Amino acid sequence: MRKTVYNPEGLAQPIAHFSRAVRIGDWLFVSGTSAATNVHSANAGNQWNRNLVAGAEAQATAALDSIELVIGEAGGTLDDIYEIRATCKSLDAFKAVDKILRERIPKAGFISHGYQGSLLSEEMEVEIEVNAYLGEIEAVEFVGRPVGLR
Repeated sequence: MRKTVYNPEGLAQPIAHFSRAVRIGDWLFVSGTSAATNVHSANAGNQWNRNLVAGAEAQATAALDSIELVIGEAGGTLDDIYEIRATCKSLDAFKAVDKILRERIPKAGFISHGYQGSLLSEEMEVEIEVNAYLGEIEAVEFVGRPVGLR
């Protein structure tokens, strides 16, 4: 089985000793990703002094944009995600992540975990980590009540 490591050119360098994603076979594991990862953030080249966009919704959008770029580099899409872990500073930040996920991945064929992130940097409100399966899936079956309803 092959292991492939991803650090796409379109993203800022990781701020510590890790890679953006690792693919083993058809399984892709994407590291925790924040708005600071996005190369369009101010000071993207300076790993310890990156300005973040303000607001949890904007941060969630930027993080998911970066995740989409990483998954695309591996040959997949956001629809290939089967697991999401969101670390948020507050309940309002978690609601913002939920809103963005509903817009960007409307079919909700994934599992999700939410964590309170008291150790996130002062201006960081959201960090998102995902796992994706990039192999062929012949069908997706939804059992039970419809998802995504409020």
